[in-house]
Amino acid sequence: MGKVVGIALLVLAAVCAPLLVALTVAGAAVRTGTANAPCGGAVPASGAWRPPFVQAYTISPRGIGWRYHPVLKRMNFHGGQDMSSLPGPGPIVAVAAGRVVRAGWDTTGYGNVVDLQHAGGVQTRYAHLATIDPPVVAGAEVGVGQQLGVEGSTGASTGNHLHFEVIVDDERVDPLAFMRERGAPLDGRAVPAAGGTEEAPPLTGSAPDAVETVALPPPGEPRLNSLHNPPLPIPEDILTLYVEAGHRFGIPWQLLAGIGMEETAHGRITGTSSAGARGIMQFMPATWATYGLDGNSDGRADITDNADSIHSAANYLGHSGATGGPDGVRMALFAYNHAEWYVNDVLHYAGTYRAHPGGTQDARCPRGGTLRQFP
Repeated sequence: MGKVVGIALLVLAAVCAPLLVALTVAGAAVRTGTANAPCGGAVPASGAWRPPFVQAYTISPRGIGWRYHPVLKRMNFHGGQDMSSLPGPGPIVAVAAGRVVRAGWDTTGYGNVVDLQHAGGVQTRYAHLATIDPPVVAGAEVGVGQQLGVEGSTGASTGNHLHFEVIVDDERVDPLAFMRERGAPLDGRAVPAAGGTEEAPPLTGSAPDAVETVALPPPGEPRLNSLHNPPLPIPEDILTLYVEAGHRFGIPWQLLAGIGMEETAHGRITGTSSAGARGIMQFMPATWATYGLDGNSDGRADITDNADSIHSAANYLGHSGATGGPDGVRMALFAYNHAEWYVNDVLHYAGTYRAHPGGTQDARCPRGGTLRQFP
């Protein structure tokens, strides 16, 4: 576990940092549409329809259709669109005015679910909720933007997210196309709960989350690589995985970012270490055999896959005590790589990313990022 990154390679990465930043900026510049929306502030809710989130959110790349179900372990028809709040689970609201036809536990895999009936033979479904608000009961009338519950991972689910369905005349349709046609595109932007033009709360305050406030112990001495190599900007797709894995396993995402920076500069340094460690988070094959897992729901755990590696690192840290306070964090990092300088390097990077997310950009607002699809 955890290779010792060669000083020469990391110095080279630091020297190349301006070029990497330029490439990152250039890459962002060619994006079109609403890719920058999550960092561009909130938009007011308007018209009869709105997104089901109040805060910024990410969209799973896979929506309605047949796919492999990571819980059922078979091909299954996925009838909706999966989305996840940033930086962590937040309130779920009604996308339009309607009447509650179902609110409670579903035994087929939806977990806590709310179904709303709208005009024109349209129903919407909100599944895997952690909780359902007490006023939301069968027969109740709800308004557009009214809170239905809180995002969760109940039922046949492997992580916090909202499973959102649209049913028209008893047939499930693509939520993305349906909402876009009604002037409420699911584009990741924060939208105030009850209309208006005010800015939504900052991401760190819009959904209080214990993971975001977990105390990180300060770095001590000695340090090694972090003395010479500043924390580099986090690529947007990698950041999304850090945030997602952190919330899934209850550890600060900055801790994963610290390891990713120390090990491979967030994937900029590739290849297998001299000790045999592989992947963005540098797992030894023997450790991977115990803690490696499928992080992107494709049915296999691949040591070289970024999603699998990052989620497996969070899994390993959790098993090693990282949820047990500052002392547990240090103990987990030492288990990851048995060197005090390594622990202090990672904590230095993690603390820097917490104070200045992303290094040179706000890492909590990944432009154009998408989360994996959970069932």
